[in-house]
Amino acid sequence: MSVVMATRKDLLNVKGISDAKIEKLQEAAGKVEATGFITGTDVMMKRQNVTKISTGSKRLDELLGGGVESMAITEIFGEFRTGKTQVCHTMCVTAQLPKSQGGGNGKVAYIDTEATL
Repeated sequence: MSVVMATRKDLLNVKGISDAKIEKLQEAAGKVEATGFITGTDVMMKRQNVTKISTGSKRLDELLGGGVESMAITEIFGEFRTGKTQVCHTMCVTAQLPKSQGGGNGKVAYIDTEATL
């Protein structure tokens, strides 16, 4: 998803958009995406909900500071046949395990964009 930013002046140059419509657009956008200042305390409270999910490899978990964090995007990349898919499949299982077993006690949706599964 790409985000395009436009100033009020830019929007007024678009045929059919008035000041009143710009106000409505801003109000609607504010309901969809919360913007503004976030305090350090708020960030700290959100971070308390982060779960570390095991990759299935103790050594890799150590390198990642305890596993892959929930509520984050983690990218895995590397050469052909280096185990990227294996890590993803293992994490699909691990993420569903109880937290006491290093899991996330959650659900998984696996999207295979190369149709290899």
